[in-house]
Amino acid sequence: MKHLYLLTLFAALAFAGCKKDDSVPVQIVTSDFDPLFARVLQEKGYIPDANHISTADLAAITELDVWGEGDTPGPLTSLRGIEHFTSLTTLGCGYNQLTELDLSQNKALTELDCSANPLTKLDVSQNPALTELSCSENYLTKLDVSQNTALTVLNCGLNQLTELDLSQNTKLEGLTCYRNELTELDVSQLAELEGLECGNNKLTSLDLSKNTELASLWCENNQLTELDISQNTALTYLVCSANQLTELDLTQNTKLEMLYCDSNQLTELDLSQNTGLDWMNCGSNQLTELNVTQNTILTELNCSSNQLTELDLSKNTQLDQLFCNNNLLTELSLTQNPALVWLVCSSNQLTELDLSKISELDWLECNDNQLTELDLSHNAKLKSLYCNDNLLTSLNGNSNPEMDWIECNNNQLTTLDVSTQAELWHLECSGNKLITLDVSKNTELATLFCDYNELTTLDISRNTALNNLNCSYNPGDGVSAFPVTAWFDNASIPNDISLYISEWWYDGSHIFLDFRKAE
Repeated sequence: MKHLYLLTLFAALAFAGCKKDDSVPVQIVTSDFDPLFARVLQEKGYIPDANHISTADLAAITELDVWGEGDTPGPLTSLRGIEHFTSLTTLGCGYNQLTELDLSQNKALTELDCSANPLTKLDVSQNPALTELSCSENYLTKLDVSQNTALTVLNCGLNQLTELDLSQNTKLEGLTCYRNELTELDVSQLAELEGLECGNNKLTSLDLSKNTELASLWCENNQLTELDISQNTALTYLVCSANQLTELDLTQNTKLEMLYCDSNQLTELDLSQNTGLDWMNCGSNQLTELNVTQNTILTELNCSSNQLTELDLSKNTQLDQLFCNNNLLTELSLTQNPALVWLVCSSNQLTELDLSKISELDWLECNDNQLTELDLSHNAKLKSLYCNDNLLTSLNGNSNPEMDWIECNNNQLTTLDVSTQAELWHLECSGNKLITLDVSKNTELATLFCDYNELTTLDISRNTALNNLNCSYNPGDGVSAFPVTAWFDNASIPNDISLYISEWWYDGSHIFLDFRKAE
C-alpha cells in the first residue's frame, strides 16, 4: 500500500512539472523602439531605462502623454515601439513632428489625440474601441472611421478632407470638421449629436432635421443659401456667419443664448422668441430695422454695417458691448445702458452723443459722425478714444486720467487738453486748428501725430519714450524752421525715433524740422 502511495505522489509531481506555463515571458524590446521616443518615455517617467526596455515595463501602462510643449513642436518624428503598449487606452501624441502612426496593435485604445502633426494618413480601422478621436491640424486627405462605431467625439478639423462618411458613427455626440474642403456633410444618422462645428468648408446645404439634440452649431464660412433649424429646439449656440443666407427663422429656437449671423444677406431678423439671447452679431447684412426690446439680458450686440435708421436699446440694461457703426443712425440714446464698457458707433449721422449715464465706459469709437461736442466728464474709466472726422472744436480730458490712447484727427479743434493723462502713450490730433499743444505731462508718450495744424513750435523735451513723431505741415516760424524743443538736437537725433516727414512746404515757405536741445 505504501508503494502504491509513493507511485501516485511521483506521478502527480511529474504531471505538475510538465503542465503548460500560461504566463507571458518577459521580453527585451529595446531595439523595436525609436531611440528618441524611448528617451522621451524615460524623461516623462514611463520607463526606467531607455536603453533597456522590457515588456514588463510597459504591460501596466494604460495612459501615455507625449504631447509637445512650448512654442515649438515636440521632437518626436516616430512612435515606433508603441505596438508593445498592449494595455494602452489613452494616447496623447499631439504637437510633434510625426509623419506616420501605426496603432494597429493597440486594440484597447479608447482615446487618441494626434493633433498638430504633419500626418498625411491615419489608419484607425484596427481600433474599434475608440470613443474619442482628435486628429485635427494635420494634412489628412482621407479619414475612414467606419470601423469606429463606438465614437462619441470626433475632431478632424484643419485638414484637407474632401469627404467624410459618418454613417456608421451613430453614437457621435460631438463633431468638429471645420477648415477642410468638404462639399457635403451627411449627419442624418447622428441622432445623438449635440455639438457640430463644420465651418470653413464648401458646404452648399446642411440638413439638420434629424439632429434634435443639437445644442451648438458652427457652420460659418460656407456657401449655404438656406438653413432650417426649426427642428433644433435645443439649440443654444448658433454661428452661421459668412454664408449666403437671405432669411433665418429663429422662432423655434427659444433656448438660444448666442447668435452670430453676420456677413449674410438678411433683410429682416425676428428675435422676439429668443428672450435668452446674451450675445448677438448680425452685422454686415441688409437689415433696415432691428427690434431687441425682447432681448432684455443681452450683453453684447453687434449690428454694424447694416442700413438701420434707428435703434431702441431702452430695454437692454445689461448691455456692456455695442457695435452699431456703419449704419444710418441720426440719434442714439444710451441713458438706459449704464453697464456699457465698449461702444463703437462710428460712421453714422449722429449730431450728439450723451455719455453721461455710462460711468463704466472703457472704449469709445465715434469716428465719422457730425458731432460738434463730446462731453467725457462722466467717463472717468475711459482708456481709449477715437473721435476722428467729426466737427469738434474742443476736447477736454481732465476727467479721464486713465486714458492712454487718443485719436481726434480731422476735427476743428482749437484746444486740446491732455494734461491729466499721465499714462497717455498714443496721441493723434492731425488735421485740426491747434495753435499750441502741451504734452509735458505725458511722459509715457510713444506716438505723436500732430501734423496739419497751426503750431508754431513744439516741446517734447519730457517725452523721452517717443519713437513715432509727425509734426509736419505746421507753419513753424513761417520762414524756414519748425522749432522742436527736445532732449536732443539736430546732430544727435536718436536712431529709434521715426520722423515721418522732416521738411515740407507751407504757404510758399520751405519748412525744416529744427530740433533744439532743452537747457
